[in-house]
Amino acid sequence: MERKGQGALEYLLLIGGAVLIAVIVITLLLGVGGSSEEQTGVSTASSLCAQAAGLDGSKNCSIEADGTTARVVPIGNDNYDCSGAYPNCVGTLQP
Repeated sequence: MERKGQGALEYLLLIGGAVLIAVIVITLLLGVGGSSEEQTGVSTASSLCAQAAGLDGSKNCSIEADGTTARVVPIGNDNYDCSGAYPNCVGTLQP
């Protein structure tokens, strides 16, 4: 009778371990996905800031073609401020 109880306990421990590993893997994957999405936005904004600065010839990533100093790049629901000097423009997420 004791052998059946030991087998059932081992089975439950194996299932519990598999569920725990699955939860850890899913948590890690969701965390990596969120940070890469933010980094993608920053990279895209930086490229768009550099493109705009190169096209208008200002060589200052934060200056608009009309001379104002508030170059903002919208990407999805987020807005990014441009800074830096062409071609090393940086897009920073607005709070």
